[in-house]
Amino acid sequence: MKILVISLAGIGDTLLATPLIHELRANFPDPTIDALALWDGSRGLLENNPHLNRVHQKNLMQCGKLEALRFLWSLRREHYDFSINTHPQSRIHYRVTARIIGAATRISHEYECFGALDRWLVNRTLPQDYTRHSIENNFAVLPLLGAQIKLPAHQIEIFLTADEEQWADDFLARHKLAGHKLLGVHAGSGGTKNLPLKRWPLKNYAGLVRRLTGERSDIRMLLFGGPEEVKDHEVILAQDNLGRVLQANTKN
Repeated sequence: MKILVISLAGIGDTLLATPLIHELRANFPDPTIDALALWDGSRGLLENNPHLNRVHQKNLMQCGKLEALRFLWSLRREHYDFSINTHPQSRIHYRVTARIIGAATRISHEYECFGALDRWLVNRTLPQDYTRHSIENNFAVLPLLGAQIKLPAHQIEIFLTADEEQWADDFLARHKLAGHKLLGVHAGSGGTKNLPLKRWPLKNYAGLVRRLTGERSDIRMLLFGGPEEVKDHEVILAQDNLGRVLQANTKN
């Protein structure tokens, strides 16, 4: 049996899919369990996950349509038995992707925008429940594979390599952060749909930096993000006159 976990939403939603991936492995110790991610950050999140055999990644929004079709057709040749569109993935494009890959059983939650075309693209559906966490919505797909919850407890999972852990230790030592409380800040968000509208205003982050660096000498703030957040980080760093805010990236 071969299972493909399709997580084309953001890094955060991919992280919320990791308890489901662990449950799938607990139910199916031997079959192939692969994942498909859209973002390189999501691939990085999953690539060391011991419960996965492989992680496929392609930014289908940035590459051309022909390149995207070639990539998805290569996954079609894998002949997956099941594909699971993890929660939440409401846009029809996610189900188009599942249809092209062509697993025999294509599982998706039903969203408000669902129509006849959606039910042709996927062939096993279940209602989403906004009163439940996304992790619980993901667990609800297990019976559709003849599986059940087996693990006594669940948590979101990130598996670091030894090199990554060493880099973190070196970073803490180089910046003399031992003994300080660390506050991680990510000022950005995904750029698709209306996600930028959900961001906390940048001026609020700047105000938070001014207040914390002035009142809490025990706190060091670490700014996380990618190239898209560089300009935002410059604004935030300009509020720090005491050297208590650092960019946490592999270049420093």
